[in-house]
Amino acid sequence: MFPFRTSRSRKAPQAHASPGSSPDQPSGGHAVTLLTRASCGSCARVLEQIRPVVDGAGATLEVVDVESPSAFPGAAAEFGDRVPVVLVDGAEFACWEVDNEDLAAALGAAK
Repeated sequence: MFPFRTSRSRKAPQAHASPGSSPDQPSGGHAVTLLTRASCGSCARVLEQIRPVVDGAGATLEVVDVESPSAFPGAAAEFGDRVPVVLVDGAEFACWEVDNEDLAAALGAAK
């Protein structure tokens, strides 16, 4: 376990990410959101790392630039200095580093 991992109980504003909010989300599936910003060197690495896990679990994956006007209000202030941040069903799952086994377990994927 990394000392900089965060609590999984933290929630992003519901207007941004909630189960069923995406028309592409499978019925009963999870929604994974990767919060990024253009100047983040680790964000592309984390995206490529988690994509197979998310796909394998049948979850949806949305990438949101926290500095974009389309990001939810306060995203840059809340998450901008900690990107990449992974949300699962709107709750903060991890920042900076993601453990694929933990993510698969959270998404209910078979190992």
